[in-house]
Amino acid sequence: MDNMNMQIYKKVGFWERLLAYIIDIVIILAVIFLLRFLSINLNGFLTFLIIILYNTLFLWNQGATIGKKLLRIKVVDSNYQRLSFGKALGRELFKDIISSLLLNLGYLWVLIDQKKQAWHDKVAKTFVVKLGQDGNLIPLQSEETVSKGRRVSFVVILVVPLLFLGIVPFYLFVGSPVQIKGSAMDPNYTNGQYYMTNKMAYRSSELRRGDVIILISPKNSNINYVKRIIGLPGEKVEIRQGQVYINDTLLNETYLAPGTTTNTWEGGFLKEGVSVIVPADEYFVLGDNRLHSSDSREWGFTTKKDIVSKIWFCYYSCNQSSN
Repeated sequence: MDNMNMQIYKKVGFWERLLAYIIDIVIILAVIFLLRFLSINLNGFLTFLIIILYNTLFLWNQGATIGKKLLRIKVVDSNYQRLSFGKALGRELFKDIISSLLLNLGYLWVLIDQKKQAWHDKVAKTFVVKLGQDGNLIPLQSEETVSKGRRVSFVVILVVPLLFLGIVPFYLFVGSPVQIKGSAMDPNYTNGQYYMTNKMAYRSSELRRGDVIILISPKNSNINYVKRIIGLPGEKVEIRQGQVYINDTLLNETYLAPGTTTNTWEGGFLKEGVSVIVPADEYFVLGDNRLHSSDSREWGFTTKKDIVSKIWFCYYSCNQSSN
């Protein structure tokens, strides 16, 4: 029969097909749970076989699975006739092999295809059609055009998983957000600001004096601190009359507010006028607001393994300059 001269019938869109699929999956899962309740264990291959046979037999015998029947959906060949067993089986195999590739792009193709065919429909030369209340096909004068809403849905559904796949590795290995809490880093990093941190900075290169880092609190491992690196491994650090000396040279700290002094506290790690040598793979860190910062003066050095990341850039509430 010449397809060009055939009557055209209404096709089923993505969302109805998805709902029918969900109904069928619930039914199949119920069968699998029943078999397990009866102590019949199924491996992965047998489960796959049940799914293939369920879809194939229903499409071959009735033109629709239970889920499709409930939504008045039918699968037909290119001549709008019932599928043969071979075509039904081939369609199901194509569906699981071809349309599942590339983030299920083959299924999403229904949204932007004029005939609402998924990739496996195109390969198997099948249509998914809508039935009327009387159970018959619904005739059309011409194929429906691809609406703007369908195109937008295609882009959104495709982009969201891609963003997720990109964001998760980025968050785990490259960078993550942090909110400045408290006044320990005033006036450069103020309470309420949000920064993106760089987790690669201390892995790909050596940390430098002046770097502002995120570290695990030595007091509570569930809390992170924001501090500035002052003393590097092997250096001698000393505080004399409220000023920091590195290897007996006064450290020029232009990032501090005018009049800032670096005091020590009774019972703390570092004593006034007493020098300490920073061990290998450890750092001496201070907050910029020295009067309101818990840092290496109090609890000692920070090990490299406790450094989480390095401050990268501010992205929200950036109303203060930073160094």
